[in-house]
Amino acid sequence: MVNAEPEDDGFGRYHHPTWTPVEGDLLGGRYRMVRPAGEGGMAVVWEARDEVLARTVAIKVLAPEWAGDPEFRDRVRLEARAAAAITHPNIAQVHDYGEANDVPYVVMEFVPGGTLLGRLSQGLPQPRFAMRVGAEVAAALAAAHAEGLVHRDVKPANVMLSATGAKVVDFGIAAAIAPAGVGTEDEMIYGTAAYLAPERLRDDAVEPASDVYALGLLLHLMLIGRSPWTIEDTTEMLSEHTYFEPPLLPSVPGVPDYVIKLGNRCLQTDPSMRPSAREAAALLARGAGRHMATGEPDRLPASATAGGEATGQGLSASVRPTKVAAPAGRRWLLIAGVTAALLGAAGTAWLLQRDGQAAVPQVLPSGATSTPASATPTFTASAASAAGEPAATSGAAVAVAALGAAAEPATSPPRGAAAGPAADSATADAEPTATPTATSAPEERTFTSDAGWIRAICPEPSTAEILSWGTTKPYKVDDTDIGPAEEPSVTFRHGNTFVKMTVSCAGSEPTVATG
Repeated sequence: MVNAEPEDDGFGRYHHPTWTPVEGDLLGGRYRMVRPAGEGGMAVVWEARDEVLARTVAIKVLAPEWAGDPEFRDRVRLEARAAAAITHPNIAQVHDYGEANDVPYVVMEFVPGGTLLGRLSQGLPQPRFAMRVGAEVAAALAAAHAEGLVHRDVKPANVMLSATGAKVVDFGIAAAIAPAGVGTEDEMIYGTAAYLAPERLRDDAVEPASDVYALGLLLHLMLIGRSPWTIEDTTEMLSEHTYFEPPLLPSVPGVPDYVIKLGNRCLQTDPSMRPSAREAAALLARGAGRHMATGEPDRLPASATAGGEATGQGLSASVRPTKVAAPAGRRWLLIAGVTAALLGAAGTAWLLQRDGQAAVPQVLPSGATSTPASATPTFTASAASAAGEPAATSGAAVAVAALGAAAEPATSPPRGAAAGPAADSATADAEPTATPTATSAPEERTFTSDAGWIRAICPEPSTAEILSWGTTKPYKVDDTDIGPAEEPSVTFRHGNTFVKMTVSCAGSEPTVATG
């Protein structure tokens, strides 16, 4: 489809007619467009089928109103190059880049599951779940920061909750780290108004601390169900962000005091007073009863700040995203929101696992219906440090293997292979120490049906949590509510046939009802 007439974007720029995809289009000779999956201010994301590798992918296509601008087309290409250079388990992977009728598109990992925004709309999550997701988001950000990139649009809609863990998505407005004052007064400010840090509004500094500020807002939403900023008027909200310290995060039952303090530190007006994303990941992981395993990266950024964040030399100049200038004399706010990712992060990662555990997932024998497992699969390749506040590891990337799940196999469920203790710091009031008290891990069980499998635990009495799931062909996942909750569930679908697997906990061992 082609837009017939050029359009004025409201800033005196006219966009030329551009191509937009429709269902059934074939891009690059291999990607069949299936359906729109998300839309934002800068791009449209499609679910598509890779006909060469026979897999589902997500394709981000620059929105028609921007596709006629050569500067924005260049931005997409540069961001795709940066994304292709790095990988990370908490960020969706980029597979390919191409152009159709001069409109750029990026092919990415398809992330099934809902967003954190959707989960929050269902009610306040349990504290351990909130801290675990926070740790995963922080780990993804820390890995990007170590490679010299700042996300600039961290918000619930850009956090996907998948079977393998939370994934930060939409690095479409990411930028290379740059101190305040480097840019000019006529540049855009990218981001979502409710999540912009004060320094972004004053001089649009591109700093890792700005992402940490947004992380602090996510913690508020997940722990108490509201933002510290309750003003709905955008202008007044931006003024509050710029000139006032936010209300303190109150104590929350089941949340350690050091996590509450962390949430408040993230929202300091002075960016130098905020923790690094890596520190936040470690503290939140400890609060969720996990610990971080570290390893040395293959290469380190040339330099790092005192907070442990890289300064921006981890990517070569040829692939770093650059700012796009607005017309002279105009400084404006671009509110962006796209539901797919552009970025991963390189190097050996910090990994999150249950304390004392390092099991490898195995295949459930044919015909089995449930299998207990006392260890959580991890991606760990080296010994783990259990310290709540890790010592600085210059340039090291951070990763979190979210929701206690390993990579999802196509048709066969995993099971744990080794037993081990797990630390539970969710009710601790003091700063975490290097030698946490160990307790027994919740009993894990894997359940199967004709449509697929799920793996679940009972983290607390009468509370169930689904750790991971997979499908049996030809079924696909239709809906997920992974909990923790009284009855979390996964619904599988094949045509008009639905199979729903619902987990409950009468005690410490999960059971499943299939219908």
